[in-house]
Amino acid sequence: MKKVLITSALSLTFLTGCAGQVKPHKIQATDGSSLEVATTFALTDMNNNRYADSKLRVVEPVHSGTGMGLAIMSAVLGGGIRTGDFDKENYKGSSIDAMPEPTALYFGPKAEHKIQDWLSKNGGGYAYTQPLKIAAAQWSLVYTDMSATNSNYDLTYRVQFYKRPEGGNLLSAFVVAECAPTRVTAPLSDWKANNYAKVTQETQKMMDACLLELDNQLPRLLKK
Repeated sequence: MKKVLITSALSLTFLTGCAGQVKPHKIQATDGSSLEVATTFALTDMNNNRYADSKLRVVEPVHSGTGMGLAIMSAVLGGGIRTGDFDKENYKGSSIDAMPEPTALYFGPKAEHKIQDWLSKNGGGYAYTQPLKIAAAQWSLVYTDMSATNSNYDLTYRVQFYKRPEGGNLLSAFVVAECAPTRVTAPLSDWKANNYAKVTQETQKMMDACLLELDNQLPRLLKK
């Protein structure tokens, strides 16, 4: 078990390490305003000590006995174990290789258009010096009730937006916002049907809702 935990932790470290190296690219508005934006994965210390899901994570009741939490694996790297690490939301579960996390491909381009529109109306020609991060945080199907013979499963999607204040430096605290739409519940068979078509459909609805939340948060995130 120890070997499995260490291997998994190292692979997840590689994932978050790669995510941290994503280079922002510049969004240019019609009035000359500009902002660098990067779509990436949430870092563990900004994600309640959880590793971000790079693929759809499915947690079944069996994982409550065999699959220790994602946050527990961070203890191998010195994160420590907390009571909340035993929450089913933290269980490693199984990753669905055919379902890569969709934030970069679906949410990111739509968010950039929204940011560009906002800058054109509110940027005043200002060139921002601190990049904005769009960070995928959680994408999972987790059993609703372990006591049920055939439990429903809850689809969860979370994304974070964060940016250091203008004039700040590497030690400045991030301005952070998070979007976590209401979970959608359905039988696992419904979620799996037609290559997880319902997962894709409902997740896109959640991401569309998060576009509205991003729009609401831009004045705070992009305060000069």
